[in-house]
Amino acid sequence: MSDRFWRPSTLDAIEHDLAALWREVTKEGPVARAIMSNLVVVRTPRSQWPERRVGVSIDAVAAQHPSRVVIIDHESIATGAPGPTGARVGVALFGPPQARYAVEQIAVHSAGLDESLPSLVRRLVRGGLPISTWWAEDCSEAPLIASILEMGRQLVYDSRRWTNIERGVEVIHAWRHLDLADVNWRRLVAMRRALVVAAAGEPMDWSPDTIRIAHDADYRAQAWLLAGWLASRLDWPPHVAPRIEAAADPNTVLSVTIGNGERTVRVNCDGRRVVVMHPGRPPSTIGIPIEGEADAVSAELHSLSHDVRLHDALSALHRIFSAS
Repeated sequence: MSDRFWRPSTLDAIEHDLAALWREVTKEGPVARAIMSNLVVVRTPRSQWPERRVGVSIDAVAAQHPSRVVIIDHESIATGAPGPTGARVGVALFGPPQARYAVEQIAVHSAGLDESLPSLVRRLVRGGLPISTWWAEDCSEAPLIASILEMGRQLVYDSRRWTNIERGVEVIHAWRHLDLADVNWRRLVAMRRALVVAAAGEPMDWSPDTIRIAHDADYRAQAWLLAGWLASRLDWPPHVAPRIEAAADPNTVLSVTIGNGERTVRVNCDGRRVVVMHPGRPPSTIGIPIEGEADAVSAELHSLSHDVRLHDALSALHRIFSAS
């Protein structure tokens, strides 16, 4: 748990009020100011997106990846006024009493043109440190704000939130020049490794018409990401994809079936482990590491790298959807 200190502020008084907060939190002992990067968290006000899911705690992420956190609750309107309409500043403390550290948080509510946001963000971030944008919304429904994304190098999002897979791929594909970091893609590591294990040994037919992917309702985006990964790795034509359907087994959250008849290979995931079943051979099991959403977001922020496999999978999906 963190201790949090907040106070209302104005855009012109943010640094002054943060300094006052630091003096307050250090009264009882030294506190290290921790900052590795700038993390811009973009949210849509509930007046525009009342059904949004709040998701993981920002504090839980900041504890593992200390950053100056800038939270932008932005309401896009057609006129250039009124700009920032409110601000708060905060300091969140973590760690044991003898080794406390803290991160700064700035929350701003803004209403106006999207193009006005870069000047606002530049006033709030620390210069000389990388900027990562964490899109906390369903970007298949709540539109991305281009003027903010262009300021950063990395875009972190979670495709599990997508209510429209095709639309989500279309939106994200336009930002492939950034370092894309899909938290949902991380959840596929064990499944992708299992498919590599399945491919080892005897030859198999990996044509798209012999592959079927089944998924639980919450794993639909993972199923499509898996299809995009297979398409990119196996050089399938852009207009073809494997059959993707709802899982019939309630104990299976995601499965891939390769082949037909007696030589069928099955790869099943129940959320805790992935089991590879070859006919006539003992099954192989790959465990799935326990990783919370905050752990996953923090790990992506730490890596700050270009995930070629994810980009290739998204490009393959974009070609599949465009051809359909």
